[in-house]
Amino acid sequence: MTRTAALLVSTLVCATVLSGCGGGSAYCDAVDKDKASLNTFGEKRTDAAYAGYAKVLEGVAKVAPATIKKDWTTLADVTKGVIAAQKAVDLKLEDMTDTAKVKKLSAAQLKELNAAYTTFNGTKAERTAVVKNVKQECKITLK
Repeated sequence: MTRTAALLVSTLVCATVLSGCGGGSAYCDAVDKDKASLNTFGEKRTDAAYAGYAKVLEGVAKVAPATIKKDWTTLADVTKGVIAAQKAVDLKLEDMTDTAKVKKLSAAQLKELNAAYTTFNGTKAERTAVVKNVKQECKITLK
């Protein structure tokens, strides 16, 4: 009976440790599934693209290990922040290159957009951390 209990505990400990390492974890599977989107993050500047990026980041954050979950969550939140700011000023992200439309924005609206962009662009530490973690944890190289 003692031997069976020890074997069961040993098996559970090994399974728990191994599930956090390498491929095969929900975290690594999520990163691998959305690798293309993660590698092109921010390249396509449209409301739809950023909504997609936010969804991917949120999905990875949900299954990320506790040590890196905050960084993934921050990236998802700042991406959603850009989308929210665009909605608040009633201008699509893809229209930001249209100078006539941008000129119609008030100083307050421009300030709101700038705050969202500054927050988004200020996530270098988080981006570096998730790329490093994914490489170590999942053996997946992200750009």
